[in-house]
Amino acid sequence: MTYTEWVVERAQDFDSLRGRRIDSWAGVKMALREDGPDGGPQFADPAVPCLQLWGMQAHLDDGRTLSVLTYQDDDLFGLWPQRRPDPRLENRERWDGIYRWTALSELPTGLVEDVIVFAEEGVLAEVDLRVGGRPLVLVAGELIEDWTRLVFNRLDESVLVFTDPAAAERVAWSTPQLGRARIDPWPKVSFC
Repeated sequence: MTYTEWVVERAQDFDSLRGRRIDSWAGVKMALREDGPDGGPQFADPAVPCLQLWGMQAHLDDGRTLSVLTYQDDDLFGLWPQRRPDPRLENRERWDGIYRWTALSELPTGLVEDVIVFAEEGVLAEVDLRVGGRPLVLVAGELIEDWTRLVFNRLDESVLVFTDPAAAERVAWSTPQLGRARIDPWPKVSFC
């Protein structure tokens, strides 16, 4: 399958992490529920095996930053890596209410040993990383609050972060995988 030049370049941005060291992660958590059990926003739930982020940053050992946000392509969203800090993430005072800027110390750090990028419907849908010997899965998606339950949507406007790849497969996605395919970040074919 061929992809647009822009999609392949973004896959290359993710692949640029291979062989680098991640010292820390930070990001903007989005509340799972606006009104949690204590009356305020609820950011964690033992039944939810992932973080829901507006965006995140990997801080590398050479002082550089890779930001991960989402982009919209028609009615679908994909992951958007940027080889620089995103000023919207950097403005910590901006985030309150259902958004919370935080260090993401639960995510693995160390050498990035592997990077696999997947596309669905022409957008960057998922990135599977191995960092410091541990897996990390980033999915373009969102948890939608539906009365008494949370619904997992793929190709939506948040970054869902799983530290257990099996959990990413196990959740009851409301939207099916639509022709998910691995992207070769260094293709030998022409772009469409």
